Amino acid sequence: MGNLDAWGGPLSQHWKDDHEALQKKILESERAMGMKPVLPAFTGHVPPSFKDKFPSAKIKKTNWGAGFNDVYILDPADPMFESIGKTFIEAQTKEYGTDHLYSADTFNENLPPTNDSTYLNDISKKVFESMAGADPKAIWVMQGWMFHYQADFWKPVQIQALLNAVPNDHMIMLDLYSESHPVWNRTNAYYGKPWIWNMLHNFGGNISMWGRMSSVAENPSAALHDKTSGKMLGIGLTPEGIEQNPALYQLMLENVWQDEPINLSEWLKTYAHQRYRAENDDINKAWKILSETVYNGGFGEGGPESIIVARPTTNAWADRVRTKLDYNPKDLLNAWELFVKSIPQLQNSDGFQYDLVDITRQVLANYATPIHQKWVLAYLQHDIVSYDKYSKQFIDLMDDMDELLSTRKDFLLGKWIAEARNCGADEKEKDLYELNARDIVTLWGDKESELHEYSNRQWAGLIKGFYKPRWEQFFAYMKQKIQNGDRMETNVFEKEIKDWEWKWVNAHDPYPSEPSGNLIETVNHLYQKYAAQIANN
Repeated sequence: MGNLDAWGGPLSQHWKDDHEALQKKILESERAMGMKPVLPAFTGHVPPSFKDKFPSAKIKKTNWGAGFNDVYILDPADPMFESIGKTFIEAQTKEYGTDHLYSADTFNENLPPTNDSTYLNDISKKVFESMAGADPKAIWVMQGWMFHYQADFWKPVQIQALLNAVPNDHMIMLDLYSESHPVWNRTNAYYGKPWIWNMLHNFGGNISMWGRMSSVAENPSAALHDKTSGKMLGIGLTPEGIEQNPALYQLMLENVWQDEPINLSEWLKTYAHQRYRAENDDINKAWKILSETVYNGGFGEGGPESIIVARPTTNAWADRVRTKLDYNPKDLLNAWELFVKSIPQLQNSDGFQYDLVDITRQVLANYATPIHQKWVLAYLQHDIVSYDKYSKQFIDLMDDMDELLSTRKDFLLGKWIAEARNCGADEKEKDLYELNARDIVTLWGDKESELHEYSNRQWAGLIKGFYKPRWEQFFAYMKQKIQNGDRMETNVFEKEIKDWEWKWVNAHDPYPSEPSGNLIETVNHLYQKYAAQIANN
């Protein structure tokens, strides 16, 4: 996005060569299927060494504000800008070919130095001219995310200045977050530019059951038929992470085949039948409940998370870990009961097994909050007996979740790490890839990272090997404070846990990469253990 140069490297020549070959295979396959790949263009983002090699160049230093190093952007007014952009596309085309579509997002989460409309118009014109200089058929594909994310800066005057510098038939806008925060309907459909309605949905690869099914079922066709929607060109998916919430993605892609609203209640029945290869009234009732609970989400960036994945705290939520639900968790308990009731008929369906584990996981993840509140209250009341009882329940819940998630390949930390290591050519490279694989799902940077937990996952291995030990250390620390009558010093514990987290990220202890345990027996056991507790909570 132009706001981050590097972290966790350097990458080897093997990685570069391997990925160059992979990119060419991907492009060949895409083009063989009639797809038109979008390749990058020059946005002005240059390496830090550029300022040393070209000291007279007009360079702006900027920082994302998330604890990473500064990045440098060449001013479009600099005479080098257009020549570099042209040379870049010429070199890229020679190596990869072109379909005349180029992505460029100079200011994605990276504010311009001024809101002056003339400046914004000029910089947009220069970026496009650097494309067109190498390819007269160039079409600029730009994300509209910044107009939502930094809406205080991007007012109508600024947006128009940026867009109007490019001919309408040489730009396509991606309305990146249409299902929750559309921009097209407050910009006169991007002031005449062709644009695409997108479902973003997922942030950071988090796996919570969540989404806005009614929006996805109705709004793409509503936009298509809206007289004010201008040059709506198509629909798309723009998630930050996949391999979660399969029903929502299949629902979105259903819009490819029709231009009218999807009848959600009927679609869900068809979906369940297709996925499980059987008709089941209880499952149809369960999916109706899911559409009214987890899939009737609010407008936040991604789904609610479980407090278990948070850096330990007495608060009911934490930075990057939002725990407020958009529904009554006891309503989800009813759907879980119906899934469990359907086991005898549907247990041999792989899709059913995945969904059964996922809904069980979600119910238990939600239940962590009331248990959390009980041990916090016990701590505040200096009730060490209740504190021990509920903190143990909290730890036991994590153990149970880890055992559940161990039964499916989809929820294994070990699989994630093994796949990363398998890309390495030697042990040094394998270790580097493992470090990055561990880091991205935990700290998302060094031990002082402001983005820790951004990409948290409820996975077997990650719960038992990372989240659980963090909480155990916190509980021991707090118990000592109760016993000694001392005041809890949050900053002291946080400093110690950051050191522990960083050691874990750099470690190489093994985690299972294959599922284990009996999925059906585990779910039945957990239902018997927790259903009544949750209902009576």
